[in-house]
Amino acid sequence: MKGAKVLVVVLFLSVMLSCPLVIAQTNQGLEWGFSPSDEYHFMMNLEGDGMLIINEEIYVNSSDPLPTIPDSLDNWTDIPWVSLDAYFSNGTDLGIYVLLFVTALNFQLPIGNWTLMSSIYSTTLDVDHFALDADDPYFWGYSWDDDDFEYGVISVEEGFTIFVHVDYFKEDGYLSHYSVESYNTTTMVKEGELTLDRLGLGQYRDKSVPVLNHPDDIGYFEGSSSGENITWTPSDDYPLSYEVFANGTALISGDWNSSSESITVLVWGLDAGQYNYTIVVSDFAGNTATDTVMVSVQSVDILDTAMLAIIFMGAGIVIVVVTLGYKRLRS
Repeated sequence: MKGAKVLVVVLFLSVMLSCPLVIAQTNQGLEWGFSPSDEYHFMMNLEGDGMLIINEEIYVNSSDPLPTIPDSLDNWTDIPWVSLDAYFSNGTDLGIYVLLFVTALNFQLPIGNWTLMSSIYSTTLDVDHFALDADDPYFWGYSWDDDDFEYGVISVEEGFTIFVHVDYFKEDGYLSHYSVESYNTTTMVKEGELTLDRLGLGQYRDKSVPVLNHPDDIGYFEGSSSGENITWTPSDDYPLSYEVFANGTALISGDWNSSSESITVLVWGLDAGQYNYTIVVSDFAGNTATDTVMVSVQSVDILDTAMLAIIFMGAGIVIVVVTLGYKRLRS
């Protein structure tokens, strides 16, 4: 088995070479979404036979000036390259590792027309099993695998298959995630893996819905309330906002600032009737959670009727007791 160090570098280069930079053309709505002075932080992990890098933070920025985006772009290979400055968090230059980025991977793509990017990439890159990621409001990406991929002098070693996934942050076009896995084609045993994840984007990648408690339903008689309220205590890593509806009509809304925050709605002093109070909490990525509490307010008339029934029942008991006592005295 060849050393995974060579294998991983080869597969990393081959994959990255497959994602050249996007060309911006004004008539297609493309433009660069970043400045050369913008610095981005990534976490790199590289594992294979003879090589191990775990949770190594690296910093990347683009060299000035940025290349001009062509007015007409119909081939992925026409996307202009943007040179990079890359170094470890301690300030040390990446050295040989920079080859993985500068000569291969496109860290940046023009923003403004991701549909065009999808069309160009899928029609001009010769790889197996190419698939675009599902539509996402924040990220654009793709995956593919190949056992005989070639790009210039770079090729996948015979007997191995690489699986690739790449995505970019739509807001600025900069790389957000990159992974390459190398497998023995015969045994399908993983021989090497490299991942690169941009830091600071967790709130956009969040797919978990907020956690929300479910207060009990409330009931009381009209005019007899004593400070009844509904208190919700939602929880989420990236809270954003809340809105409360009363019988389908917006009642209150506001910022949801932290997971320790409670949201309280007073429901005392209502007229007789049935009410439903529904809360909708949303996090930064648009995930939502809802809960509904029913409030039942009974009229005073119902209360009077109930009290009369109790009074009459009590009077009946008194009459029975008095009658029984009278009979006992006579006997």
